Amino acid sequence: MTIEIEELRKYRTYAVKSAVKNILEDLQKIAEIDSFAESKQKKYGKLSLFCFLGILGLLVLTFILALLLTSNELVGIVILLSIVISFLLLIGVIYTLFMYFKFRGLNLSNYRYELTQKIIQLLKRDIKEDAVLDLGLSFKFLDKVENKSGTIDHPYKAGWKIDSYIQEWLTIKGQFLDKTHFELSLTEILKKQYGWKRGSSGKSKYKSKSKSGGLDISISLTYPKKRYGAIKLLQQEVNHAIKLPISSSLRRLRITDEAIYITARVAPQFVDAQDKVYQTITAMFLSSYQVLNLAKMLTK
Repeated sequence: MTIEIEELRKYRTYAVKSAVKNILEDLQKIAEIDSFAESKQKKYGKLSLFCFLGILGLLVLTFILALLLTSNELVGIVILLSIVISFLLLIGVIYTLFMYFKFRGLNLSNYRYELTQKIIQLLKRDIKEDAVLDLGLSFKFLDKVENKSGTIDHPYKAGWKIDSYIQEWLTIKGQFLDKTHFELSLTEILKKQYGWKRGSSGKSKYKSKSKSGGLDISISLTYPKKRYGAIKLLQQEVNHAIKLPISSSLRRLRITDEAIYITARVAPQFVDAQDKVYQTITAMFLSSYQVLNLAKMLTK
């Protein structure tokens, strides 16, 4: 599929149902678009600053010349030139800021598309070459109104509030070679506290602070009952078979004779550590299939 740049800028999402090869190509294009946008944003940010500094420098120079020059006619010419050049520089500031924010819309989270690429490469090993994946990837900012899940009073800061935000920014659905359907989702949690704080000078200032609440990784595997039906006999073993890295903890585990549901939470301090998140996802899939393989033997 062709990445529509304007749609990506406007909606900051990528959703597709396509072959693995096509999705990986699209993600590579997204990476290239992001890299291009980052360089352009940096360029226009610098140009905007230079234009602004040019206006300030010109004003200072005009003031100095107005004090030094004795001819009113020369002073008038200097002021006129200063106004014209300042106007042109102001147009430059407006234009460069416009371009800066235009490319900012395409400055996407490297973390999200890079992790998605790694996950798909992992899944690719156990699915057909022409298999279709249903993928949804969001680059929207977490602390948006649409992601707000609730507000409570701060437990010990009078007048302060705490907003909770939840965003499911990645979903991948597909089927493994053994006909097992899988669904993977990543949901990030954010806590934002805010309120007025009185400083040492006696003045009140508005303060806000954001803190990660962790990242929930959910995996569901729906498998052929004939192949893995004996898994219910391994209920106790499953609890011990799910081995996760120390950076995460098991939040939910439910097993039926047709499906297994697992949710793990990556600790807040490791949410931005791509390798830790990837290790947790890998461990969840491997642990699940250790149990399924044992169930397969018992079923036979």
